[in-house]
Amino acid sequence: MNTATLSISVPVLRHGREIVLLAEHESRESGFGFVDAEHLLVAATVLCSGIPRFRDVLDHHGVTPERLRDAIRVFVGAGTAPYPSEAGTITCTPAGARILARAAQVAGANERVRPHHVLLAVLDGVDDPFMGAAHDVLERLGVDPRRFRRALLRAARRA
Repeated sequence: MNTATLSISVPVLRHGREIVLLAEHESRESGFGFVDAEHLLVAATVLCSGIPRFRDVLDHHGVTPERLRDAIRVFVGAGTAPYPSEAGTITCTPAGARILARAAQVAGANERVRPHHVLLAVLDGVDDPFMGAAHDVLERLGVDPRRFRRALLRAARRA
């Protein structure tokens, strides 16, 4: 699998920093040595679970961090040797980098990347094979991407 180091170091990563750090933790806990789209999906779900308006949407669609982790293990596997990285940087696959870039576009130039932006970026990548397998993991859980996306957008507008 191709990997690429994020071009931004963690200390100066302002937009979406907590999502990326949690995704890195998820990747290491699951035996991966790099952040992929699936890890960003789990991290965004964990963070959205703490926000009542998004938690309701996640619950309604059956999207929980535990179910996602189980589906990722079945779908993707684990145990990749850790990819060597420098202190203060996070190793990310091209798909993970594309999800983060799309999340920044969804958020807008003046907005901070929030967890629901990452979820929307994953859902935008349903037909893009270069966006990783995160959308396949959601499909494995029986999530209808169009309905899930509409519900997330409605919840975001309630902010």
